[in-house]
Amino acid sequence: MKSKFSFLFCLFVMLAAIKIQAQVNIMGKPGYMTTPSAEWFDQKPVGFTFSYVPTEYSLFESPVDKNTINFYNVRASFTSFMEVNLSIAYRPQISDKIGVGDRQLDFRFRLLKEKEYWPAIVIGWTPPGSVSPILAHDYLVATKHFNTSFGKFSTTLGYGSPYVFVKKPEGNFLDLSIEKKDEFLKAKYLTGFYGGFSFMPVNFAGIMMEYDTKTINAGAFIKIKDWLYLQAYTFEAKEIAFTTSVNFSLDFAPKTLRSYEKDLD
Repeated sequence: MKSKFSFLFCLFVMLAAIKIQAQVNIMGKPGYMTTPSAEWFDQKPVGFTFSYVPTEYSLFESPVDKNTINFYNVRASFTSFMEVNLSIAYRPQISDKIGVGDRQLDFRFRLLKEKEYWPAIVIGWTPPGSVSPILAHDYLVATKHFNTSFGKFSTTLGYGSPYVFVKKPEGNFLDLSIEKKDEFLKAKYLTGFYGGFSFMPVNFAGIMMEYDTKTINAGAFIKIKDWLYLQAYTFEAKEIAFTTSVNFSLDFAPKTLRSYEKDLD
């Protein structure tokens, strides 16, 4: 059943993909390896991502929950300034206990477009209401791009809130408490300052490095097609993880019109 699900997922995204460039993190959002950036994919893109994270660097810190993670992500930009992301953190070794896995819904809002002398600025927000919001992350991030004669650079600096809203077990949706992530949940994902950069010496591949508030990670990515990216990286040069993503635009013409435009070219 699991193999059929993975096959159908990959088949769907491969058939759906239409040209658009995109580089994302393990949870399907624009970024580096684990950290988000303020990159914004225009043309109202939709993206599908699969990521593998080894047990030693699982985002779930407790001994009971710590496990290899397979992330399945769907991202959609409904407006020019708002984006929604859905992630499922499937953990195969304990799937008999947790089922399909932890679900994570979060939003990104573009506060400022990148300009000549100003970076792009984005705020990320996870809606409150979960009893155990281990994957929750609220952050503010800025990203700037630089084109040089020997390649393209991007740099990012962000801050993740160390606090999280937690739903009280016996309360309603609005009955919340504010807790420190590292103390209450034993979770440290995006807690404090983080940063990263990428460098593309050619237009189809590049390298990247990040500080994710805990560790320094490095990796490389390759653009197979304008719509298909493959990324491989290491956590502290100890463990290997990877991400594959496909992205397509909602603004595409019918097949007959595309054929007509191609003939004109």
